[in-house]
Amino acid sequence: EDDIITDTPPPIPQHSLFSAPQGQSQPVGKVFVERNKRFQAAERSEWRKTSEQMDNMTDFQQMQPLWTTRDVSLRVHEGFRVFGLYCHGFLAGYAVWNIVVVYMLAGQHLTALSNLLEQYHSLAYPYQSLLYMLLAISTVAAFDRVNLAKGSMALRELITLDPVALASFLYFSALVLCLSQQMTSDRINLYPSFNTTLWPPGSEHQILHPWVTVNLVVALLVGLAWIFIATRPLCLHMFFSSEL
Repeated sequence: EDDIITDTPPPIPQHSLFSAPQGQSQPVGKVFVERNKRFQAAERSEWRKTSEQMDNMTDFQQMQPLWTTRDVSLRVHEGFRVFGLYCHGFLAGYAVWNIVVVYMLAGQHLTALSNLLEQYHSLAYPYQSLLYMLLAISTVAAFDRVNLAKGSMALRELITLDPVALASFLYFSALVLCLSQQMTSDRINLYPSFNTTLWPPGSEHQILHPWVTVNLVVALLVGLAWIFIATRPLCLHMFFSSEL
């Protein structure tokens, strides 16, 4: 008798020759990062920290607003205002120092003017140059605090004796007085070279007395202007405040 097999045998699994083994992948401790056109091994934890820091830095840079031309002008204007305050104080002390030196060298009642010429001639040009520079900066800084865009308002501040408007007027007056004595300063500087031609005998008092008086007035003007500015150091008219 023939044997009859009723159970059907299970099918033989057909594996592909190129199939990848099935299983769960395990994370490795190192990753390969492309640097300078080459792949280099790096720790996974360190790479994550570096990438997070770069992302945070990028987000921080994106959060920072970009400066506009108005922001730059405001910062420069604020810096010039602070620099002007220092120039006001330095100019006041410098002018007072100069007039003290002049009176000490000229003697009591201006009786030693020849000694003043001999000792002061080397200081004439350096003093005048620095004085002009400080006066120019202080005058511009003082007028910058006055709303010159509206002439009626500026005139009203001057009439009502506003401290900032008065300081602007005093600085401008001092600058004009210094320019008026430039020729005398040149003659003082050339005293050793052209003593006989520029300084005839007996002309010292006639030439130097107005020069000393003008220097004294300049010292008083810049001193008063500095006091007026010091009373209102933060007074500033912003012409474009409506746009802010």
